[in-house]
Amino acid sequence: SAALTSPLPCYFAQAFSSSSSLRLWTNNRRLIPSIAGRLLIASSSSNNDNTRTNNDNSPPSTNDVSTSPSGNGVNHQISSGVISHHIAIKTRNIENAIKFYSLLGFQVESKFVAGPARAAWLQHVNCSSNNSNTNINNHPQSRIELLEVPSYMLDEPEGMQKRAIDLTKREELLGLNHFALDVTANIPRPDNDGGASSEGTACALYQLQEWLDDLNALSVDKFGRTLRVALSPTKRIIGREVYEMAFLYDADGSLVELLNHSGTLEQEMKMDGWEPWDGKGFVQ
Repeated sequence: SAALTSPLPCYFAQAFSSSSSLRLWTNNRRLIPSIAGRLLIASSSSNNDNTRTNNDNSPPSTNDVSTSPSGNGVNHQISSGVISHHIAIKTRNIENAIKFYSLLGFQVESKFVAGPARAAWLQHVNCSSNNSNTNINNHPQSRIELLEVPSYMLDEPEGMQKRAIDLTKREELLGLNHFALDVTANIPRPDNDGGASSEGTACALYQLQEWLDDLNALSVDKFGRTLRVALSPTKRIIGREVYEMAFLYDADGSLVELLNHSGTLEQEMKMDGWEPWDGKGFVQ
């Protein structure tokens, strides 16, 4: 089972079109579609000494922003050491959420209390630390923060269970949509593929769908729960790169994207990344 989820770098990704879903990884009770929008952690005071307003006529600090060589006004040294640390997900049952994310290779790093909430940091355990895949080794360790909403805040009617908003059906909503895990290194590559594996081309007989089937079998075996699929695997071309992508609901209904790098096109698509493709300009 460790081989299923050992190297999963964490990325952020964009929104996607909606799809039907199955209500699994939950108890068989009626679901409430949204969660009360209450903050579990009090924000810091807005009277921060470093905060500047539009009405502040004082000169900017020399540490704020300076002109870069490219002339865009950004001092890149200010943020050169910034890396992704964690994403935070609210849950109604932190023990259940920990079980779900363990299927994807995350283990509890530390448990703590955040205001009235039980909380935990989960870190992805990369069992392939010596893996030669540079796409894995060049990314920082993935980390998730789980925040358990106390039952008195949930205020669930008897026999009902609150869920995260289903963002596959509410595409007009702004803000964080999902996070993504790269599972490419878990998809076997054949040895006699004419060099295709070095280009990232997946074995035709075992791709993202087959990996999900194995992951689902692991979930049923360990926890008696079936994975809830928000979007079945589909292929997408970004630049010259071909990806398989799929979306799962976690234990509370938050979206998790899974990416498998399927290959690289010989020719990049001749188009603006934001303009509709005219069907020409690349070799598939």
